[in-house]
Amino acid sequence: MIGGLSFPKNATEEERQIDWQSIVEISDKDFGFNNLKPKSDKTRFNVRCILQNRNGEICVIKSEKFGYVQIPGGGIENEEAIVDALRREVQEETGFLIMDIKPIGYILERREDVRNKYDWGKAISYVFSASPEKEIGTNYTEYENTEGFRPIWMTLDDFIAEKEKLGNKSTSYSGRFSDKRDLEITKYIRNNT
Repeated sequence: MIGGLSFPKNATEEERQIDWQSIVEISDKDFGFNNLKPKSDKTRFNVRCILQNRNGEICVIKSEKFGYVQIPGGGIENEEAIVDALRREVQEETGFLIMDIKPIGYILERREDVRNKYDWGKAISYVFSASPEKEIGTNYTEYENTEGFRPIWMTLDDFIAEKEKLGNKSTSYSGRFSDKRDLEITKYIRNNT
């Protein structure tokens, strides 16, 4: 473990040796939540991808039902290495196979309030940039189809403006973390590339 950073059991040695830069740590305190539940030793491992096309736009996922946009990504499954999970999640959510994969950093989320209904109290998202290689189609879950998920292209600045406009307005506990995580990732990209 490096600071707050740990790795999923199937992370490759190469993935463990990357000089992972901390993008930000997000906690319940950021939102004024302080009703702690018993601590959990479990960590959820995730991947996120800034998928950028030749026009400099990023591919994000839009929920037609609720109107929000988010960076593609999701959970690393037990048998997956980090980059394998990245390839799978990006293809499922954007429809693209990816190339030119580069690690950006990681985000640590501490979700220790009773509003967190999961059995984990810490989430780590490994963040990458990539380019689309070939479009083969999305593979949404039933829940994602119900929400009307679809990939769209936006400029980085438009995405940041959208997230800043929302501020802390999300009514869901997880939504607050997701919005802040995605905003911090894109601001980090804008300021460091």
